Amino acid sequence: MRATETTEAGWDELVAATPAPHITQTHGWAELKALTGWTARRFRFDEGGVAQVLIKRLPLGLTVAYAPRGPLVPAERIGDAIAALRTALAADRCASLLCDPEVRSDDALAQSLERAGIHRSPVFVQPRRTLLMDLGTEPEALLAAMRKKTRQYIHKAERAGVVTEDTRDLDRFLRVLRVVAERDRFALHSREYFARVLETFGDRAHVLMSRVGDEDDGAMMLVRMGDRAWELYGGWSGAHDEARPFYLLKWRAMMKMRALGAKRYDMWGLADRGADDPLAGVENFKLGFGGEIAEWIGALETPVRPLLYPVWQLAARRRLARSAA
Repeated sequence: MRATETTEAGWDELVAATPAPHITQTHGWAELKALTGWTARRFRFDEGGVAQVLIKRLPLGLTVAYAPRGPLVPAERIGDAIAALRTALAADRCASLLCDPEVRSDDALAQSLERAGIHRSPVFVQPRRTLLMDLGTEPEALLAAMRKKTRQYIHKAERAGVVTEDTRDLDRFLRVLRVVAERDRFALHSREYFARVLETFGDRAHVLMSRVGDEDDGAMMLVRMGDRAWELYGGWSGAHDEARPFYLLKWRAMMKMRALGAKRYDMWGLADRGADDPLAGVENFKLGFGGEIAEWIGALETPVRPLLYPVWQLAARRRLARSAA
């Protein structure tokens, strides 16, 4: 397999035409990552499929490369596609290539990749586990498949008068998200970053809020592409616990995406380290909605210029993985 770099217009249409397109492979996602110093190169494979590769420049003219949720090829061709990208990038002083394709966890595939010099990485950027909702299912069937408590809390929020609504008011969104970030101790992107999400993805980006009376208590930002939708950011402030507002907000978000044609709804991440994982409580909440747990193969890395690979292993791996998230 050969990877050929392309600068042709209509990149997102090429991504959408693959069997499993992902928002992180779009032109818009590259624009977001440009805010933290990444540039994009785009490749087509002669046997079908594409890959957007983000490049980070290091001192002394070195680079590292990352293909978020790529390459977009069938699972049986992942090894060949990564090897083709490795060859295409070798003309530069590129130390390594990191990929995290949406390919199911498979020990036989992992062993095959090892033989090709492609190894499971000790770091990850995108979640290895996520929850997928089938929005092709009728709403009544979706509700019936939920945990009893989750279904009850959705109806309780409706009876309590919880209001959910769309907005483009970023300050309103961020007021809730800052409360969540401070409580749960996670770093928050800048306002400029969130503004760029709305600007870049246009009417494919959605901000939904929940409130009781005049007080906002829940916030979500979603992006859709074709028949897929992803929860990017969101949380509940902790206010109005008795009304269970965030249950209703998440349900209404799914129904909105369904009305807009989405068939697959990705909740973007589950816990990966058991009960000690900071996401364990969030996972329990998400699993109440039913759906399918998807476990991907995880992050894969390979040397591009073997003599430079220690730069990635010793100095850049964790820091740059965080900046690519």
